Amino acid sequence: MNSHKIMALALLLGTSSFAYGDFGCHFVVNFRQATAIDGIQKKLSFRFTCQEDMNVIALSLYCEEAQIPPAYQISLREDEKGKPSSSFLESSSVTPKGSGWVTLPINEVPLLAGKVYHMVIEQDVNRGGDHPVGVIGTNNFAAFSYTDPLNNFYPNSETPDPNLNVLQFEKGQWKVLNQEPLFALHGTGQRIQGNPYDETKVRAIHGNGTPDDPSDDVIQGQALHPHYGFHPKGFVIRVKKQGNPTAPLNYRVYVIRHLAHTTSLAFSGEALKPQQVSNSFQWVTIGTIGKDGPIDFPPECRYVVFQTNSGKASTDTPGCEDCYLLSDVGNSGNLPGAGDLSFDGGAHLSRAVYSLDGWKTWIDEFERDSHVIILGPPPPPAPSRPIEQLPTPLPLLRSFTP
Repeated sequence: MNSHKIMALALLLGTSSFAYGDFGCHFVVNFRQATAIDGIQKKLSFRFTCQEDMNVIALSLYCEEAQIPPAYQISLREDEKGKPSSSFLESSSVTPKGSGWVTLPINEVPLLAGKVYHMVIEQDVNRGGDHPVGVIGTNNFAAFSYTDPLNNFYPNSETPDPNLNVLQFEKGQWKVLNQEPLFALHGTGQRIQGNPYDETKVRAIHGNGTPDDPSDDVIQGQALHPHYGFHPKGFVIRVKKQGNPTAPLNYRVYVIRHLAHTTSLAFSGEALKPQQVSNSFQWVTIGTIGKDGPIDFPPECRYVVFQTNSGKASTDTPGCEDCYLLSDVGNSGNLPGAGDLSFDGGAHLSRAVYSLDGWKTWIDEFERDSHVIILGPPPPPAPSRPIEQLPTPLPLLRSFTP
């Protein structure tokens, strides 16, 4: 590359990325945390704006831990000045038995697009009966999860939602936690909305100790399928270094021939020098793609991946030394429809990819997305089509004999 424009990218997470002409997953998970519902007055609420009219028939949430727990009531409620209403639209009950996603059916209830709702989690004191049953306390509880930081947008479409948040009820009042709800709503007609990303990982990039032999390089990146063609202005990645890499981080873009199950290199270049990468994760912009003029990036799936000659594998966390690390987000499993909730609305279009043998063999990781973004111009306006006026029908002439 003739020049590098390296800067920390301040992403406006409350705004859809497509308005700025960049394409890729901006959704970040630093870590997952949980609140134990271990008292009769303790509650959690996942507040959200409904993205489309839908008839909800099931709810999903993530249970972090369960220790001989009581039953819990999960209810859908309307919003009253940012807090859940005291009455619920519909509810169901569950006794979680371990960690992971829990999906429970509810009686069908309609939700309206643009309206704010709450999913409230609390002890089901009576369990459908007339008197309290079960025990709740420090030895009898379940903890329910959410993630940090608060992204304030939906992962699949990156549609902003300023109302998205987690609230905790304790000591008689609701408190906003400013964390990302971890939930899903399942509707009729296979409609689904929510956040499937319950974990984050680091993706090691290194040369496996053989800088002159690329056949064993460990390469990481993302398969991306932009919705329109453009000339990329650069890339944005969320990256850090481990130890002291001596070689640059390089980018490589591959054309995918999906029918033949083969790939070919489209273009490549140097992305970052070691001194331009921090020891902590940062969004970094890589500018000026291509040396000989604009490069075409058509509306088709391509691998955008990163490689280096530096570093080698290690048995210690994070799995390499003197290397680079790319961050990602993913779903750990057991959530129905998780692929529809991940970036770009489905793993067929966008997903994390890697190679352990220097780009000869590619492995797709569905329901996972690496933090790799293509920079381009704003999307073109939708083509306008003239609407032909329908002819006004002539009046019907009736003839009858009196």
